[in-house]
Amino acid sequence: MNPETKDVAKHMKEFGFHILGRAIYDATFNEIMRPFAHILSVVQAAHGAEMIIKARIAEEHPLLIFKEFPKSNKTDGLLSIKELFEYGKTIMYSDLPEVLWATTGYRIGKVERFRSFGNLRNSLVHFAPRNDIDAATETLKFSFEVLDPIVRDFWNESFVEYCEEWDELIIEEGYLRKQLERLGIEIHPDTKQMMI
Repeated sequence: MNPETKDVAKHMKEFGFHILGRAIYDATFNEIMRPFAHILSVVQAAHGAEMIIKARIAEEHPLLIFKEFPKSNKTDGLLSIKELFEYGKTIMYSDLPEVLWATTGYRIGKVERFRSFGNLRNSLVHFAPRNDIDAATETLKFSFEVLDPIVRDFWNESFVEYCEEWDELIIEEGYLRKQLERLGIEIHPDTKQMMI
């Protein structure tokens, strides 16, 4: 394995946590002066989830997140990160549950909700904002009811504190906790403790 790939999983996890922090921030507050913030929170949350699942797969081996690799005739030496970025193709969001299970044995508990959230993200990105959904609620439900338990199972951590990168008072002043309570969203007990 090329030494350049050693920290790939760690960087992907960190990036995914930051993306989710932004999604939670955008979903927690209203859209005044931030048009489409709630719609964008869906896009960000799905992207963050994809990065986090791929990070866990990459912990097994970084090349497991790829469905296509650069050709050996394109390089003189070892496969490099640069070549992977330029010529490799990673697995798609919809394939993540199966690849995660095949590489780690982990089954996503709410896999249909994971998939339907990916479909929601696709409809928003490829068509237009929809008026028939509450995007902020969908983002918060997905983040805390689907993804947070997965992150807890993987690393016994939470991404919740990363939303403070965007607003340092979101937890301290109880904005996020109040929003989750108002919506009746289930929260992992350890994550809930972080918000008190």
